[in-house]
Amino acid sequence: MLKRLRSAHPMLYCLVAEVLFLGMLFVASLLSLLLILLVVRDIDAVDDYMLTFMQEAVGVLVAWRFLARTGKSGLLRRRGSGFFNGLLVGLYPIALISYNAYNTLLFGRPEGDMLPAWHVVWFLIGMTSVGVAEEFLFRGVIAQTLLEHFGTSRAGVWKACLLSGLYFGAAHLTNLTGSAPLGVLMQCVFAASLGTLLAAVYFRTGNIWVTVFIHAAMDITSMLIGGLYGTQTVADSISTYDITMLTSIAVYLIPTAFLLRKKKLSEVELYFGRDIK
Repeated sequence: MLKRLRSAHPMLYCLVAEVLFLGMLFVASLLSLLLILLVVRDIDAVDDYMLTFMQEAVGVLVAWRFLARTGKSGLLRRRGSGFFNGLLVGLYPIALISYNAYNTLLFGRPEGDMLPAWHVVWFLIGMTSVGVAEEFLFRGVIAQTLLEHFGTSRAGVWKACLLSGLYFGAAHLTNLTGSAPLGVLMQCVFAASLGTLLAAVYFRTGNIWVTVFIHAAMDITSMLIGGLYGTQTVADSISTYDITMLTSIAVYLIPTAFLLRKKKLSEVELYFGRDIK
């Protein structure tokens, strides 16, 4: 059934995948809280990032299930350009991540001690699990499906990148339940632009683990102070976003255009041409 839906109605298939993915994250969050209350009976003693990991682990399984049921789980083993060569393709976002981490640690550290090591470990695991789950779904399931639908021509690749970015941005509307509306709207714009760039990196490298690494590193960096010192939650961080986030449109779409310049599109054909019917 999923195979037929993916082939006949790819954009509907992507929407179904996204809705089920987000729905299962919500269910997993509720069940995790219930399990903890039954076993530990003290929700305050449980690290928030451990809950994040439990929730995102379900997301990984949901995304993998979509890949497996449509015969696409092999892309998780696809080498493409290779991981380290792929990091060179994704050098621009990696440079941004490195700069932001350096700037945050140098100028943004609060007074006081860091959280205990086990809190920091759960922070790193939780943020990494977000990167894995979302890349499996938004690049592995959605961007891959759209590329196969639109083809590897320049117009087709751009359509797949932009539309998958919009799916990714829209998914962040779920944060309206805990953060300020303006902050969530700006996060959606930021995420849509970033999703477009990550799709371009994925298409240029043919290796989903490159975008998993970039995505996880970006999530860790964005919450670095909160994760290390416990001074800010994810919901609080999103609420601080303002209209300056609109600059992300240029920050991410300009390098996307560079990655998808005409002479490099042959690499997309090399890695994905056999997937196009």
